[in-house]
Amino acid sequence: MQKKNRSEQDSAEEKYSSLVEKRNELNTQAREFAESRNTLNAERRRILDESKELRDERKKYVDLMRKHKKRRNQFQDKGKALIEKKKKSKGKLPEGLNKEIATTRADVKSLEHKQQTVPMTVQEENILLDEMKVKMKSLKDLEVVKEEEDAIMDDVKKTDLSINELFELADEEHKKVVEYSNKANEIHEKISTSMKSISHLIAEANKNHEAYVVMKEKADGYHQKAMEMRKKLMAIKNEKREEVREGRKQVTDHNKDVKKHLGSEDDLEKAADDALQQLLKKGKVEI
Repeated sequence: MQKKNRSEQDSAEEKYSSLVEKRNELNTQAREFAESRNTLNAERRRILDESKELRDERKKYVDLMRKHKKRRNQFQDKGKALIEKKKKSKGKLPEGLNKEIATTRADVKSLEHKQQTVPMTVQEENILLDEMKVKMKSLKDLEVVKEEEDAIMDDVKKTDLSINELFELADEEHKKVVEYSNKANEIHEKISTSMKSISHLIAEANKNHEAYVVMKEKADGYHQKAMEMRKKLMAIKNEKREEVREGRKQVTDHNKDVKKHLGSEDDLEKAADDALQQLLKKGKVEI
């Protein structure tokens, strides 16, 4: 019985050690997956923080781009409005005005010369004077128109200068629009690359977390089995200790009985040997 208990105990201890070893091995693997997951998540958080800073910087350049784009459009709109004004002003100018004024002035001088050099009747002279009045009024009207034309032309020249200035300013603003747009696009590309990295890190972190869960569940399963085996092992050891205590008690009790009934020391030793042999046969004790 004692040898059987020893064999059962050895087997239980071997199984318990094997389960504990396997549990520890799985826990180590689980920790490695957890550490890898945590490292990946830390890297993801770092890149996210960098991406936030990049977004803020991109927003700054986008705002600047929009500001200068608005100013560019305003300058262009004013320039286009002046171009339309110039077109309308040119449309008001009569063609051949200078030639007509020169012709009318020549006609007036010719009539004046005729009046002074050609003999004529009073009636003929009156007709001539009436014609001169008409020509002089026409000349005066043409000169008024010429003054208006000169004013329009002066305004057109000023408008030309304003148009050029406005479009030069618009060009300067457009250069800034392009500059800030390029900077915003460069940062956007960096953000896109960061987002791809983050997606990859998330996928890898999830894989490591899943592996961690699997290893931890397996480790917990082996831990449960180890605890069950430990409980069984403790029961075997307790049973063994109880049997030893019981065997010793029987020896002690038997010695007391023998001592009580036998007087000589030799008889006492013989009785003790007999009792011990009986216990050995029963497997209560070992030598």
